[in-house]
Amino acid sequence: MDHKELVDAVANAFAELCKEGLGEHIESLYVTGSYAFGKISLDRPDINFLIILKGRTTPKDYLTQGEICRQVINRFKEACRIRIEFRPFRYLYPKVRREYDVFLNPILTSVDEIRDMGCIFTKLFTEGLKNSNRLLDGSDFLRTLEIGEITMEDVIKGAMFDVPFFILPLTRAPAQYDESEIDLLFNEALVSGKMLSYLGIELALSEEELKRKAFITYIENKGTIVQFYNERYGIDIGGLVSKIYEARENYLEYKNRPEKAKELFEAALRLGGVIQGKLFSGWE
Repeated sequence: MDHKELVDAVANAFAELCKEGLGEHIESLYVTGSYAFGKISLDRPDINFLIILKGRTTPKDYLTQGEICRQVINRFKEACRIRIEFRPFRYLYPKVRREYDVFLNPILTSVDEIRDMGCIFTKLFTEGLKNSNRLLDGSDFLRTLEIGEITMEDVIKGAMFDVPFFILPLTRAPAQYDESEIDLLFNEALVSGKMLSYLGIELALSEEELKRKAFITYIENKGTIVQFYNERYGIDIGGLVSKIYEARENYLEYKNRPEKAKELFEAALRLGGVIQGKLFSGWE
């Protein structure tokens, strides 16, 4: 099968395994992000799932999720290397080496947990999910979820949680991988750099832009992200973001080149430092 057929097969298999393993406990099962709208990159296919369970998650649910991940990895181990990522907390070490990678990022949560928090992780993240999903099974919980108006106070509160969580694992990543695994460092730096670039956009928005949800437009239109940084953070910081998105566009060419991995790592970590500095020191 070609890459498109393979990616679809992986996505369908993961969804079916979720239905089989979690069964009637599922409130809603979604695929989210670019794959939901057929815009996924086949150079670096990244499939995001949101699994919302009824009631509250239990330890057994997470054990089941682990088994689902193992099954889908083993099912496709001859065709591709499936990379499970629970960003930014854990990037599962791949047990097979294949030339072609398919990335899976599942989020497992529950109705009660979402209602307790009023959102999924943060209001901005939840708004993004509400605007980029396709329902695969169950009821459309996201459609009925009301999170209220998003303010800069919400953005800062969320960033206090998110920014350190992306920076800290990244600082430890070079100690985890040896020279033969430079592609793993490259990928982790790429993911963290992209996510930090999104957080930097959110922190630089005005209250008026937040009110009209301009962050969705900026993040969805990758072509304007570097321009946004050049205008609001300066050319030097825009250059860091440019390196991150250059790496994304040239993933297959760059991923096994040590100099590119180190360059990307430095750009992502420097960007994180700038955003963290702005977050904690305030805006001029």
